[in-house]
Amino acid sequence: MAENKASEKREGLESGNRYDAIVIGTGMGGSACGALLAKHGFKVLILEKNPRIGGSCSYYEKDGFKIDMGTHMFIRGNKGPFGTCTRRLGMGTPLEFIRTRNIAWLRGFNVDARVPSNVFLMPIFIGRVLVQSGFPLRLIPNVMRMFYDILKMPPEKIEEWDGRTIEEFMAQYTEEPFVHALIGFLLGLYFILPPWQASAGESIWNFQRFVYDSSLGYPKGGAVAIPATFLKGAEMHGAKVMTNAGVTKIMVEDGKVAGVVVKDKDKFYAPVVVSTTSLRDTVFKLAGSQYFPKSYVNRVEKIKSSFIAVQAKIGLKKKVTDVGCVCGSYPRKRSQKDISLEEMKKIFKNLEEGKLLSYTPIYCPIPSNFDPDLAPPGRQLLTACAVAPTTDIELQDDPKAWIDDMLTALYDLVPGAKENAIFVDTFSVEAMANWIGKTSGAAVTTGQTPDQVGVNRPGHRTPVSGLYICGDGAGSRGVGTELACQSGMDCADLIFNDWRNYLI
Repeated sequence: MAENKASEKREGLESGNRYDAIVIGTGMGGSACGALLAKHGFKVLILEKNPRIGGSCSYYEKDGFKIDMGTHMFIRGNKGPFGTCTRRLGMGTPLEFIRTRNIAWLRGFNVDARVPSNVFLMPIFIGRVLVQSGFPLRLIPNVMRMFYDILKMPPEKIEEWDGRTIEEFMAQYTEEPFVHALIGFLLGLYFILPPWQASAGESIWNFQRFVYDSSLGYPKGGAVAIPATFLKGAEMHGAKVMTNAGVTKIMVEDGKVAGVVVKDKDKFYAPVVVSTTSLRDTVFKLAGSQYFPKSYVNRVEKIKSSFIAVQAKIGLKKKVTDVGCVCGSYPRKRSQKDISLEEMKKIFKNLEEGKLLSYTPIYCPIPSNFDPDLAPPGRQLLTACAVAPTTDIELQDDPKAWIDDMLTALYDLVPGAKENAIFVDTFSVEAMANWIGKTSGAAVTTGQTPDQVGVNRPGHRTPVSGLYICGDGAGSRGVGTELACQSGMDCADLIFNDWRNYLI
């Protein structure tokens, strides 16, 4: 029925530069949305401004290494939206997610312990963390009750916590500053937001799926394997994919989308356009704020994004660790009085003011430990990042100082990395923003704060008829790439229903 309906709508359209739907971007959201629109029977054009597909999940090659542009781990594998998308496309589950014996190596907050992938070894790991960190033993029952409540919380209760912060949630169980800092840091990692800004409901929803699915891993072939597979499905259903095709304008006529302009010259026409960049860039740069109601423009102006990170890609001449990723902070050893929520707030205040931090959080997946083919035989690939301000915050320190600070922390956390480096490629926030095409460079352009999740999250529809948003800017729940993928699928289904009901 879907295919027939869409075909009826297409009657009389010229082939050439006319389509039923145009999708801007080939990241997780754009590739998933475009593929499912094609599956629904739409004539789809998917445009990518870069020479390679994938957005933040793209890659480059150097000295025999295949290197992620971003810094990724994937918490649900085929049990989450990636598997749902390929199955809906009629592809089964071609993506292979690989796990390592030790998921991660935690080094920081006085902790030095490896996280096992075997759930039965988890109690030993937890005990080691509690002892090493100096966790107050009297509070263990409170924290155990908190995690029990998180894992057993029903959906309607989670929704009640959408509008409140992680900090507020933890306050029910303890006011101990050290506990708030340690656990808040871990829960806030999902969204690159501190615990007093991140939504408790969104965190709980994701933590439940992380635990119950127990599928954290990394795809064979690198991060790009995921959007590449979606795009293969898109082409299987008749979609056209173009690279080196940067959209410079979304055309709007009489309050309706008319199509897009590529590289300020080539025009492609469609009654539906899906933007995967930020809402702010879509409204102010691509379409033009004059086409939107003032109330919508005001809301877009107030959207809060997450933070972002500077990055390093390091090729090593030999393997220095067998873990899936290294997570921690520098300096690793700190006194209890320095590990408090108040201290964390000072650190993030500096971040919001563009000042270097007094301690540096590091996140470093090691893709070649999952898929050895991503590095030459016997060698190892590190993809590291350290939190940094978005491009709309003026740096008070030299941009190079942020890179140097990250590398100092990384070399401390990963013994042997500096001595065995073949190359060290570093990327500023501006460089990543230019690649992914989002002005602020934010990791999540509509951050998962209490007023921007659940029913309060911006929807896929915009006030301009035929203009939709998907990816990390609107709709759905999830962590990073999974959020974007789910948003893409939801957006495609919404567009099909709108078209079927003659709303566009």
